[in-house]
Amino acid sequence: MVSSKHRSTVLTSVFGLLMITAICTNGQQTRKYRQVIEQNDVPQKVRAEFHKRYPTAIAKMWYVTHISYWYQDYGPSYYNAWYQPRTVVVYDFSDPANYEVEFLNGTENSRAIFSRFGVWFETRTRVNNLPEGVKKAIASSEFGDWSPSEYMERIEAPGMDRSVYRMQMTRKFDSHIIRVDEDGGIIQVKTQ
Repeated sequence: MVSSKHRSTVLTSVFGLLMITAICTNGQQTRKYRQVIEQNDVPQKVRAEFHKRYPTAIAKMWYVTHISYWYQDYGPSYYNAWYQPRTVVVYDFSDPANYEVEFLNGTENSRAIFSRFGVWFETRTRVNNLPEGVKKAIASSEFGDWSPSEYMERIEAPGMDRSVYRMQMTRKFDSHIIRVDEDGGIIQVKTQ
């Protein structure tokens, strides 16, 4: 037979776990950085600019998002620590500020972000192979004996006269994320 003291301890433990679960779940539901939406819910200006910029692309998924999500990128770990921390935190999308689209452009998987007015901010495209000039520049740099991550991307944005390539480089216990321009110049290094 179970003693009342043991039963009380079990009930207290179960109640504590339920409270922790409720708090964690509530926090996850409250902090909304990006939500999937239907294409019909994306403003016409945004869809028009996307189709103008990428006329043959196939949109796979649309999101309502915030620029803090884009820069901090709370999803895949390969973006962690890349951009400077933002102080803006979004808790509600009652008035969405930005829209993100994941799309297939030929054989390239990309994602782009637009303002609610259709202004394009940036496109990131996954790449499997770096241009030869970028490979040679990395090989002759301080990262020559480091290993690149499997995930590499090409970044395009207004005001950039050429693409920038971004990847994580690791060696033993060290990890850095680097940006390299098309000429092979390392333009940014961030420690993980």
